[in-house]
Amino acid sequence: MASALLCFVGPAFLLGLAVTMRASGRLNSGHGVAERITSLLDVARSTAASEGVPLPLLLAVASAESGGRADARSSKDAVGLMQLLPGTARDMARAGGEPEPDRSDPVTSLRLGARYLAVQLRRFEGRPHSQDLALCAYNAGPRTVREWLAKLPDELTSQPPVEWVPWKETRDYVRRVSRWEERWSDELARGVPPE
Repeated sequence: MASALLCFVGPAFLLGLAVTMRASGRLNSGHGVAERITSLLDVARSTAASEGVPLPLLLAVASAESGGRADARSSKDAVGLMQLLPGTARDMARAGGEPEPDRSDPVTSLRLGARYLAVQLRRFEGRPHSQDLALCAYNAGPRTVREWLAKLPDELTSQPPVEWVPWKETRDYVRRVSRWEERWSDELARGVPPE
């Protein structure tokens, strides 16, 4: 029945609906995600600049991680807009000389998530597909990505990580962030949030 309904409504409707599952376990339309993220655009812009992360990438990670929800919580205890684990949030706060962070505060989550993303971007700088590797590390952890790279056959080193990463969740995450980044880049260039 569901597949018959999907065929009936057609791809244009499905594209317009743009429904994705988020860490909060709730369905969020693309418009709802964009609306929540857009409400933090000024904070995100200054955070991206201060932490040295491209704004569309920061917005994309927040969109993919939590659907723009400050109250998002995963089964692995990742919390907030940027879905930070307790140790990661604590380490990033210490790196900035900050006190114990409130991971559910969207401004704090954006700042610490951007800082962690910047660390991953620097970690893989100069390698082929460095941004995708950084996203893999944001999702699966840098130690895991280093282990994958150590075992990677030479013929795959120039291939995008989505071609060789063993975890489907991480491959899907990189694709999802990349789609959001493209969308945010286009919309920011036009000066309007994504619909």
